[in-house]
Amino acid sequence: MILDMNEQGSRQMVSREKSVVFFSANCSEDMKQEVQQELNIDKEALAEKYLGLPTALGRSTKEAFEYMPERLRGLVGTWSGRQVSCVGRKVLIKFVAQTIPTYPMSCFLIPKATCKKMRTVTSNYWWGGVADNRRIHRQKWDHVMRPKEQGGMGFRDLHLFNLAMLGKRGWRLMTRPNSLCVRILKGRYYHDSDFLIITRRRHASQT
Repeated sequence: MILDMNEQGSRQMVSREKSVVFFSANCSEDMKQEVQQELNIDKEALAEKYLGLPTALGRSTKEAFEYMPERLRGLVGTWSGRQVSCVGRKVLIKFVAQTIPTYPMSCFLIPKATCKKMRTVTSNYWWGGVADNRRIHRQKWDHVMRPKEQGGMGFRDLHLFNLAMLGKRGWRLMTRPNSLCVRILKGRYYHDSDFLIITRRRHASQT
C-alpha cells in the first residue's frame, strides 16, 4: 500500500488517530466505509478543521465563517464590565480583537456580512465597553478607522485587510513561480494563461 511504502521510504509512521480521509461527493457510503476500514482511519475530513479553518467549503461561505464573529463576541464579552480606559480599549481592539481573523483572511475571501458583524462587535465595545448593547456612537466607524494623522484611531477595515492579505498571496504566485504551491495552482487553474488576467472558475476551490 502507498502509505506503507511512504513509511518505509521516509522512516516516519502515519498517525492513524490524527489522520482524516477526504472523500469526493461522488463516493457512496459503502465505498467510504470500505476505504476507512482498509486505511484504519475513522474520521472524515469534512467533519474536521485544519489549523482552525474548515477543510471544505460549499458555494456559500457565510455559515462556514460564522464562528469568527461569535469568537470575537465571546472574547469581548470577557472584557465587558471591566473599568478600562479608552487607551486600554484601543490596545485590546488593535492587538487582540483585530488579530483574530488574520490567518483565515490570508487564506479565504471572507463574506462582507461576516466582516460587518465583527465590525459591529468591535465598535460596540469601543463606544460602550460591551459587545452587544448599543451605546451612542459619537462618530461614524469609517472616521474611527482613519489613520491617526487623519484624525482617526487607525483601526482596521477588515474587508480591506482581507483583500490585502490575499493580495500578498497573489504577489507570491507571481514572484515565486518555481515553488511547489505555485506550480500546483498554475497547473490547476491557469496553466495556459497569466495570473493577472484569469477569472475565477465556477467550481473553483474557495481557497
